[in-house]
Amino acid sequence: MKSTTYIIKTLGAAAALLLGACNYLDVAPARKATLEDAMKDKMAVENWIYGCYSAVGGNVNYWGIPSDLRSYEGSTDEFAAPDLWNHHRRVVAYGNINSSNMSNARWRAYYGSIGNVHLFLRELENQNPSFLTEDDKNLYRSHAHFLKGYFYFRLLQMFGPIPLVDSYVSTSTPKKDFPGRSHFDFCVDYIYNELDQAQQGNLPGVPVVETDYGAGNKTICAALKSRLLLYAASPLWNGAFPSPNWRNTNFETPGYGKELVSYTFDIKKWERAKTAAEEAIRVATENGFRLMQLDDAELLARRHEVPMTGCWLPGVDTNTPEGEEFARRVMLMRYVSASDPLDGNKELIMTLRYENSNKCTDENSISGMPRRIIKNGSNQWKGGYAGLCPTLQAVEGFYTVHGKLPIKDKEFTAYDNWLKSAGISSRPEIINLNVNREPRFYAWISYDGCDIGPKLNNGQPFRVNLRDPEKSGYNPSDAVADQCQTGYISNKWLSPRTTWTTSNQGQDNFFHPYIRMAELYLNLAECCAELYLANGDGAELQSAIDNLNIVRKRAGVPELTTGDITADMTIRDWVRAERRIELFLEGHRYYDLRRWVIADQYLAAGVREGLDSFVSRTNNPSIEEFNRRVKVDGDYRWDNKLYLMPVTQTELYANPQMVQAPGY
Repeated sequence: MKSTTYIIKTLGAAAALLLGACNYLDVAPARKATLEDAMKDKMAVENWIYGCYSAVGGNVNYWGIPSDLRSYEGSTDEFAAPDLWNHHRRVVAYGNINSSNMSNARWRAYYGSIGNVHLFLRELENQNPSFLTEDDKNLYRSHAHFLKGYFYFRLLQMFGPIPLVDSYVSTSTPKKDFPGRSHFDFCVDYIYNELDQAQQGNLPGVPVVETDYGAGNKTICAALKSRLLLYAASPLWNGAFPSPNWRNTNFETPGYGKELVSYTFDIKKWERAKTAAEEAIRVATENGFRLMQLDDAELLARRHEVPMTGCWLPGVDTNTPEGEEFARRVMLMRYVSASDPLDGNKELIMTLRYENSNKCTDENSISGMPRRIIKNGSNQWKGGYAGLCPTLQAVEGFYTVHGKLPIKDKEFTAYDNWLKSAGISSRPEIINLNVNREPRFYAWISYDGCDIGPKLNNGQPFRVNLRDPEKSGYNPSDAVADQCQTGYISNKWLSPRTTWTTSNQGQDNFFHPYIRMAELYLNLAECCAELYLANGDGAELQSAIDNLNIVRKRAGVPELTTGDITADMTIRDWVRAERRIELFLEGHRYYDLRRWVIADQYLAAGVREGLDSFVSRTNNPSIEEFNRRVKVDGDYRWDNKLYLMPVTQTELYANPQMVQAPGY
């Protein structure tokens, strides 16, 4: 299974060629490697172009938290982690990021890879190897266009307007000839064209899982174009950029002059984004991608010898048809985030993975597992890190069983009683907030008194106890850093088949879903919602509802009707709520809050809350003592400069045309 998520076809030569360096080449020690050696035969050519993919996976967090959540993307209100983990996310979340402490790794990796691609394209044309067919060369060009589009998009996400380099630049190029930032819209068009050329080229529609999973293909290109244009249509880049005087001082973009951002709203951006979302869904569907469904999950459960209704759920009677269906949806949503294409998961359009010999790749799940699960043969406790801890805001963002936000659901427990015991005789520690919630809540959130499983604990479910320091409660003598921060732990990445015994404590989750089918429906729903709000077209409203319902229905959540769209819960509110839930912990919220220009409402000082998980230091606190709303530990704060990340001082000094992001 390892090969399916490893970043494709590196063939043991995945070292990136940074600008003019050629140290990856496999040549005789007696002579110096040359560019001719890089294209001496077809294997050498493929080693080069496929080696450029190393930076695609190389920036996936290797500490086990999916995507880059250990870094900047983890600085949102989705979860808290122990300060002693020393994640770079803290520097952003605490508002302390600047051009001196900003990591340069991603900037250099992506621009170095772009330079490598340009050098490859130059040599492909100059040497024109006779052993390559035109189809071979067109395929490699298509990969090159995809890589450029992908790397530039990742840079655009984080830094906004960026310098664009369209051909190989020698290291001897004078500084005065370095490009400055191009206008954001110019960058968008450039990236779109790169991805479009790749899509229209020789790339396959879908990867061959065993050999090239992770490489660019037509479906990934279409999906990335959808995300790119969705971002470009969003308020941050469509009339609401918060720094009105930001512009270049020297460099000019063709057609835009020194301007970097468009400060007027343009409805055509939403129309263009809608077209791209529709096209992405069409391409994905034609190439066999689809949402994972109950039949897929049931097949996996039978293969893994896991019962589809194998975990106890508060208030759910699995002996009734309704209760059984609910439990099956919970298991389905667990498999959505804990299976891969070899398991039959056709929802995953693009996944990322980082691996080297010094880091474990099974820690996606272990970061959110309770600290003490089972004792090994030496009578020592084995468990997880208990540090990937959803905030109360994230927990409250999941729907109730009625498909509404708890604060909006008149049938749900009154707010003042959320943190009181639900009165379940066998598990009095379970509070009202954790009862009568939707399937995704039970699939992805662990809470005091819940079961994790269904066979985690030596073939049986594991019952979480976050108050007892001898179980999973606060106990600094057991582990200084690995302590639950909020009274909740993420369960999103733990495979239902995971079984720990006295002799074996291993996980099998090893990937991060960078793009999956559900996102495409949510992209289209958002475009239709914004077009409806702009022009009042009822057909756009219905289309937004329909696409939301595709995702909601799969998750076992009641479908929306036009009657659910009110002044108190607009279609925009529904779209944003659904993205927050469905894409939980997949790296989207960092960019969503920024592109909507509402980060100040959610990431400001004092906003993040949790349960009083540290009260257990008093030794076995009562249910009432533990379930108190408290501020999450940490000096969180927001500053509008955080809408973009700064460029490092090193890059500013190296490029006199470069202007810094606003506020740094």
